[in-house]
Amino acid sequence: IKAIESPNKDDDTQWLTYWVVYGVFSIVEFFSDIFLSWFPFYYMIKCGFLLWCMAPSPSNGAEFLYHRIIRPFFLKHEAQLDSVVKDLKDKA
Repeated sequence: IKAIESPNKDDDTQWLTYWVVYGVFSIVEFFSDIFLSWFPFYYMIKCGFLLWCMAPSPSNGAEFLYHRIIRPFFLKHEAQLDSVVKDLKDKA
């Protein structure tokens, strides 16, 4: 997320955004997969969702979800997340 929010946009912002969205999705899915797998066509919907997130268009799912959900949450809690990461680095 720090690389996406950096002023230097020479990096691969589209793929960084996709991987951030995929990471958040994987964490949510880890805790809810036992319930979601009971729904019919869950794996087909999941595949369609991931394809929508990877679509090489300006309005792909990763950009949409990042700018609407993940980025506002991150910016709201950025100081707290930075302090947790700093504490973990100091302990390591």
